[in-house]
Amino acid sequence: MVTAGGGYTFWHATTLGAQKAAADNGYQIISRGTYESTTASAQLSIINFFQDYECDGLILAPNEKSVVDALVLNYDKPIILIDRKPENSQLPVVKTNDYFAGELAAKQLIQLSQKTIDLAVVLNNQTEAHLNQRALGFTNLLKQTFSQVKLKHLHSGRSVGSAREIIFQQKELIRSAQVVYATNELGSLALNQDLAEIENIKIGFDCHPALIKATTANKMLGFISQNAFQIGYASAVKLINNIESKTPLTDLYLNPMFIDYAFIQKLPEPNCKSIYQYLAHTSLN
Repeated sequence: MVTAGGGYTFWHATTLGAQKAAADNGYQIISRGTYESTTASAQLSIINFFQDYECDGLILAPNEKSVVDALVLNYDKPIILIDRKPENSQLPVVKTNDYFAGELAAKQLIQLSQKTIDLAVVLNNQTEAHLNQRALGFTNLLKQTFSQVKLKHLHSGRSVGSAREIIFQQKELIRSAQVVYATNELGSLALNQDLAEIENIKIGFDCHPALIKATTANKMLGFISQNAFQIGYASAVKLINNIESKTPLTDLYLNPMFIDYAFIQKLPEPNCKSIYQYLAHTSLN
């Protein structure tokens, strides 16, 4: 199992899910991840290193399309992707239903009984297909609900630093927006570091202690959390079934959950581990 960079708590929970599925079926998961989510060569090096273990298959969260392209040509074991899938790839994937996740974020605004939204800003890396789906679900539902809404997309880059730079450059625009929505952890963290005192509605994506703190302090409406454990568990079960009985590998899209102040108050501890443990016991979709 090769995970992507960043999002440590998410990948840890995903790995735990895969390890549980492997243990349930008499297998072992060897998991490694890259430090950054931008390096294709690092992932390919890890996969080449795994060749010595004679693994039966691969679970992969590809950093870039080039990783998948290289494996399609040179890897002769079954592969299942997790969390993201390059456009036009034929490999099966287990991931969040990203369009639904975007709609889920928009529904929280609608439930606030907002009469109108004049401007909504979406912080997004438009080179990533799965992030674009998170943005599209959000913007489509807002357009259907608020006829006059203007939507401004800002490119968040591939690091918290690049997202913070964009926020700094566009601070006046963001200040005038009723809503700011970030489609991943990087943008969500930048949102909280630089916009904590701006009085607009903020919605983040992916679980992080900073997002929990901002939500409990009423600095953020909440954030979308993915079902990390179940993504790992389902991908491992599918791969094992394919290895043992040649069951065809197919896509699976899981529903996320919106985490707000009321949800956090019900947890035994206000942290990502508790959120992922809760989601681990919910239905897959």
